[in-house]
Amino acid sequence: MQPTANHELELKLRVPHRSLREVEVAVRGRAGTTRTHLQASYVDTPDRRLAAAGIGWRVRKEGRRWVQTLKADRRNGPDGLSRLEHNVVVAGRTRPTPDASLHAGTEVGERLATLLDGLATPPAERFRTDIWRLARQTRVKGGTIELAFDRGSIIAADRHTPVCELEIELVKGRPHAVIATARTWVQRHGLWIDVATKAQRGNMLADERNESPLVKAPTPALDPAMSIDAAVREMTRACLVQVMGNASAVAAGMGGHEHVHQARIGIRKLRTVFSTFGAYTPAVDPSWGTRLAEVFTRLGAGRDRLVVLAQWIDALREAGAPPITQPSSSSEDPAEIFRSVGFNLLLLDLLDYVHGDALASDVPLLSAVGGELRSLRRRSVRDPKLFPDLPPLKQHAVRKKLKRLRYVAELTSALYDRKKVNRYVKAIAPAQEALGVMNDLTVATELYRAVVPVDSTAWFAVGWLSSRREAAVKACVKPLRNAEAATPYWRA
Repeated sequence: MQPTANHELELKLRVPHRSLREVEVAVRGRAGTTRTHLQASYVDTPDRRLAAAGIGWRVRKEGRRWVQTLKADRRNGPDGLSRLEHNVVVAGRTRPTPDASLHAGTEVGERLATLLDGLATPPAERFRTDIWRLARQTRVKGGTIELAFDRGSIIAADRHTPVCELEIELVKGRPHAVIATARTWVQRHGLWIDVATKAQRGNMLADERNESPLVKAPTPALDPAMSIDAAVREMTRACLVQVMGNASAVAAGMGGHEHVHQARIGIRKLRTVFSTFGAYTPAVDPSWGTRLAEVFTRLGAGRDRLVVLAQWIDALREAGAPPITQPSSSSEDPAEIFRSVGFNLLLLDLLDYVHGDALASDVPLLSAVGGELRSLRRRSVRDPKLFPDLPPLKQHAVRKKLKRLRYVAELTSALYDRKKVNRYVKAIAPAQEALGVMNDLTVATELYRAVVPVDSTAWFAVGWLSSRREAAVKACVKPLRNAEAATPYWRA
């Protein structure tokens, strides 16, 4: 046995059918290419605790040898690039029984040992994979990477799902080498980032699930000693977990409207990070906020129709509304947006920032965060009694600022007493919800107003929704007062 341990740095790109031939030719393009048959068996406990913990454990026949591998997400969430990994070559010609002791002394091995402690029934095969891998190593700017083009199947009982992906793994050098290489393949061949591992896809197949779990952003691992730039990189990484996890599911046909919604929340949080803290560090590209806003808007058209209008259809019917022509949908397919070259290049730019070297700062992190929280609080909950008299655009601005206040509080919560942060967020949440109802009524009113030229009966919906908006605006005053009264936790 020859154990090897490392922190895997790898990006996986989904290869569409139209690009199969050109990708294969490009990978095979130079000397040193190998073709290997990979046959793996993935195991888990009867209660699926490894999958729940983000751990994949397999034994795989690689040509003529057997390799036992243990992989796990980082404790603070997967970012699509870095994972914990430990490999052990196992002697013998027949498939070995998985042995947890082979991973002893490694971080991922200790996590496995904890999960298996006291287990009465040993782990058993859940699914297997049968893959042909075309691979070669190549030197690029910043290091050496391996290209691995995988084609084959994941099999669980009598069910199977195809695999067609390009893995770009760092052999030696800096993460930038992987990211820069991925940019080339995205631009030339129209590939897109896929963060779902074979283990995750196999577990879905074994469970007969067609939709991936929703992905929420983890709490950023911040420390007061960090520079502002280091903190922004960590907040960006946490937001990317949410964006990439849900976008990847939708792009692969394994996500629905709620995945799109969660991806939009992650994008909104990213925009909040850059608009709030971007000026503190020259490493943040001002164009990122603009590009994120464009994606957010493109994804929002579908949400307005599918979610916002659905809230009021039954109520309109009960109010005696005549049959009304529903607003037409001009929204794009979210899957196509998430597969697009522009979106994936943006993700790669952000990953490059996350994994770059942090810059020093003269401004203490707590000072910057506290100042921004004070500013957002002042601008979002000032004079609640005057809120009903504000123009609609300024009312909408209050909603956006309060949402930014909540996001900044959540993203920086590790810097403060968690109970105090949670108490404050809970106190301002009702105001955000009330403002959300007001905003949804505004959106629905404008959608029906656009129908009036082709169906005058839409005036009924416009009038009914407008009257409800007046009540919704007044309903914002009390929760805004409560938000104003909430004790700021960031005071020294």
